[in-house]
Amino acid sequence: MLKIVKTQTKVTLLLLSMLTMMSNVAIVTMLPHLSTIFKNIENIELLSRLMITLPSLAIAIFAPFLGHIINKFGKKNSLIIALFSYSLFGTAGFYLDTLFEILVSRFFFGIAIATLMIVITSLIGDYFKNEARYKFMGLQSAFISIGGVVFIVGGGVLSDIGWNYTFAIYAVGLIVLIFVLKYLVEHKVKTSLIDDEEHLLNHNLWYIYLLAFSLMLVFYIVPTQMPFLMINVFNASGMLTGEIIAVAFVFNAAGALTFAKLKKYF
Repeated sequence: MLKIVKTQTKVTLLLLSMLTMMSNVAIVTMLPHLSTIFKNIENIELLSRLMITLPSLAIAIFAPFLGHIINKFGKKNSLIIALFSYSLFGTAGFYLDTLFEILVSRFFFGIAIATLMIVITSLIGDYFKNEARYKFMGLQSAFISIGGVVFIVGGGVLSDIGWNYTFAIYAVGLIVLIFVLKYLVEHKVKTSLIDDEEHLLNHNLWYIYLLAFSLMLVFYIVPTQMPFLMINVFNASGMLTGEIIAVAFVFNAAGALTFAKLKKYF
């Protein structure tokens, strides 16, 4: 582990973290348009929402097993493959013709996201320790939210141009891939043996898990349901809808920036 992490490496880690957030929110303003584009398909309202939930389903299924594969192939190699897959399957909606083809691509897109999430978390543990790690995690959360603001508004602008143009925003993964190839270094971290009692999870953590689950459930209701209300009921533009949803991410970023300071008191 390096004692001093280069600024370029920190920026690369933050950009990678940003990609995981934009995985779903970037296309939410496009969803209501699918009811018109694919109006002949039965249950289109339900199927359009699967654009958001399928990647999450893939993450839930494959994340427990991907860690072993990542350890075998290496973190950086896995990251390179994941970023290429992220852009390939993420932009699939731009050039695929049928709804079901796009839904399949969204599932594979979720596997790429799961890989990114695992590798990013592991790399942060490799690069940072103790207080430096807490500070970077707070910065990471803030950067994720800021990225959410940029990409949800950007996605709204693209959805006003054409419904399938929104998917093109995922090509940014290829730009981040350049940063990974140039600035990211994988380090072999020596693990020390720790007394088993220190590894035991405190039972109170289950309450934290439940709280985190509830918070994320509420947090994602807004971007998944708000576009249908704003566009179908109030005839709002994609850009305006994106700006309204982005307000939640602005406050999330503000809260994340205070994480390191608040941790000293709790």
